[in-house]
Amino acid sequence: MREFRNLTPWMLLLLYAVYLSTTCPTVYVGDSGELTAAAFCLGIPHNSGYPLYCLLGKLLCLIPMGNIGFRMNLMSTVLGVGTVWLIYSLIFRMSSSRLAAFVGAMVLAFIPVFWYQTVSAEVYTLHAFFVALLIRLLWWWDETKEFYRLALFVFVTALSFGNHLQTVMLAPAVLWVVFSGDRKGFFDWRRLSLFAGLFVVALLVYVYLPVRTGAGAALHWGDPDTLDRFLAHVTGKSHRSGYVFNRTWWEYGIRTKDAFLSVVSQSQGILLLALWGWLKLRSRRWQVFFLLVVGFDFFYTVFLNTVSLRVTPFHLPTFGVMAILTGVGIARILTWMEGLPSVGFRSRTLAKALFSAIPGVLLLSNYGQCNQALNYVAYEHGVNIFRTVGQEDTLILDGDNHLFPILYSRIVERAREDVTLYDRQGIIYSMPYLGEKQIVIYGGWEKIRGILEQAIITHNPPGTVFYALFDPSSVIPPSGYRLIPYCLLHRMVRAEEDPVYRVSNLWRYYASESYYDPMQREYLNRQLAAHFFLRFGTSLFQLGDRVGGLKIMKEASRIGYDDEGVHSILGAFYADEGLFAEAKAELEKSSLANTAQDVLQNNWGYYHYKKGDHEKGVEAFRKAAALRSENPLYWKNLGHALYKAGRKQEAVEAFRKSLDLNPNQGDVKDFMKSQ
Repeated sequence: MREFRNLTPWMLLLLYAVYLSTTCPTVYVGDSGELTAAAFCLGIPHNSGYPLYCLLGKLLCLIPMGNIGFRMNLMSTVLGVGTVWLIYSLIFRMSSSRLAAFVGAMVLAFIPVFWYQTVSAEVYTLHAFFVALLIRLLWWWDETKEFYRLALFVFVTALSFGNHLQTVMLAPAVLWVVFSGDRKGFFDWRRLSLFAGLFVVALLVYVYLPVRTGAGAALHWGDPDTLDRFLAHVTGKSHRSGYVFNRTWWEYGIRTKDAFLSVVSQSQGILLLALWGWLKLRSRRWQVFFLLVVGFDFFYTVFLNTVSLRVTPFHLPTFGVMAILTGVGIARILTWMEGLPSVGFRSRTLAKALFSAIPGVLLLSNYGQCNQALNYVAYEHGVNIFRTVGQEDTLILDGDNHLFPILYSRIVERAREDVTLYDRQGIIYSMPYLGEKQIVIYGGWEKIRGILEQAIITHNPPGTVFYALFDPSSVIPPSGYRLIPYCLLHRMVRAEEDPVYRVSNLWRYYASESYYDPMQREYLNRQLAAHFFLRFGTSLFQLGDRVGGLKIMKEASRIGYDDEGVHSILGAFYADEGLFAEAKAELEKSSLANTAQDVLQNNWGYYHYKKGDHEKGVEAFRKAAALRSENPLYWKNLGHALYKAGRKQEAVEAFRKSLDLNPNQGDVKDFMKSQ
C-alpha cells in the first residue's frame, strides 16, 4: 500500500478546499444566529447552554477573518475536517489499509447530513467530533488496556457533555466494551475515585452558565444563576414535555420509518459495504459495540427528541459508524482479493480504482445540494425586518427563523437599537406587564402572553407595533384593533384605520438576492424563501396585480412543498378570495406535509365555511376542537360556523368555551355583544 502512504495531507487539503468553497459567508438560518450571538457575547443559548461550544466559538470570533457569522461557520469547517481525520485514523488502525481508511472517511465527509453541518455554525459538528474522538480513544484503550488511556477517555467524555448531552447515548456501548474487556480493573475503587474526579473537573465548564448570567451577558436564556434554573436549563426541563415521549405509537412508528429512510437515502447504497464490514469485524465485542451505538442513536432520535428530522441531524453517530464499517468492509474485500491467486494485478487495481471513486461520486452528486457559498438568506431576512419597522417602533418576534437572525443583528452588529424587541416565547426579549393595575393570572403561557401583548399594543401609539411571525392566526388583537399584513411583517392597527404604507412599494428596498438565487435549499432555508414569496405574492394580489400575485404565490408553494404552514396560509388566502380550486389544491398539499390532524381539520373547516358549506365547516371544526380542546381558535371558528348554519345557541356555547380558554379575545366579545 506504499502508493497510499501520503494520503493524509492530500485528504485534509481536499476537505478544506471543498468545505470552504461551500461554507455560508455569514449567519445561517435556524440556531446559527442564536449560537453565533451567544459565542460572540459569551452568552447562554437554549438548553443545555453549550458552554464549551460558546467558549471555543469566542476564540474563533477573535480571528480577524470575514464577519462574525463566517468565523463561527469556519469553526464548523475545522471541526468537520477534524472529525473526518479521526474516522480515517480509526479505520486505518482497525484495517491497516490507507485506501480503505481514505474511502470510509470521505464517505462521511461528503454525505449531505454531515456536510451540511460544516457550512454553518451548529453544535452538531462539535458533537460529531467528540463521538469520533471517543470511539478512537476507546479503540486505543482496548489495544493495551492501559489505565491512563481509559482515564483520558473518561475526561473527554465528561468534556463532551459541555457541548451536547446526546453523548450519553454512547454509554451502553462504551460500558459493554469496558466491562467485557477489563471488568476487574474498572471496579478498582481507587480507579473509580480518579474517574469521578476527572469527570467532575471536566463538567466544571458548566460554571460558565451562572457566571455569565451574573455578569449580565446580552443573551442569557433561562437565567441559570440559581440552582433550580441551572438544573432546569442544563437538563432541558422546560422542553422535555414538548419533545420526550409526547407522541402516539402510530406517530412513533412513522418517525422510526422516516429516520430509517433518511439513513438509507443519504447512504446511497453504501450501507451494503458497511454491513459487510460489520460482519467481517474480527471482534464480536466491537460488533456488539457498533450495534449498541446505532440502536441507542435511533432510540434518541425517535423517542427522546422529536424535533423534525428535516431540521436536526440527530443521527450523526449512525453515519459515523457507517463510515467506519464501510472502510473496514473495503479493507476486508481488498485483503480477500489479495489472497486469491486467480485475481490478477489488473483486477486488484481496478477494484482499488472503483473504491477510490466512491468519494468522488458523492462529492459530485452532493456538491450542489450542500453548497451554501451564496446563502445570505438569514442575514437578508434580518435586514429586511429592520427595514420594515420605523424609528422607535416595537417588534414582537415569533419563530426561530425570525428571532435568531434578529438576535444576530442586534447583538453582533448592534443593528436598530432604537427598536424595542420582544419575543413571544418570553425567553430572550421578555415582555413586561404594562397594565395599569396589578392582576393575578391563572393559566398557561399562551393566555399570559395574550395579556402581555395586548397591554403592549394598547400602551403604544397605534400602528407602531409590528409582528414577525409565520402564523398570524396565533395573535388575538385587543378589542378595537386588528392585525394587517405589512410587507414581510404584520402590523397592529385600529379596527377603523385604513392600512397605509409609510413607504410606497417597500418591497423595492428589501435585500432579496438570495431568495432568487437558484441554489438548492434545505427545509429552514425553504421556509424563509417560501414565506418571502408568499408575502410578496399576496401583497401584489391585494394591490390589484392578480396575475403577478398568483404567479409568485405558486412559486412560494413550489419552494415550500413540504412546509404545511405555507400551504395552510395559501389555502386560507385563496378561500378568502373565492379561489376555491386553488384553495383545495393547497390544503391537499398541506395534508401531505402535516401530521397534526387538528390543524388539518381546522384548515378544511375554514375552507368549507368560506365556500358556504357551513355544516361541513361545523363538522371539521368540531373534529379540530375534539383533537385539541385547549385551543380557543378552534372553538371560535366553530362558533362562527354554527352561527352561519343558524344554530345560534350552540354558537354561543362555542364562543363561551373559547372565551373561557382565553378571555382576551376582543373580536369574540364584540361579536357576541352585537347579537
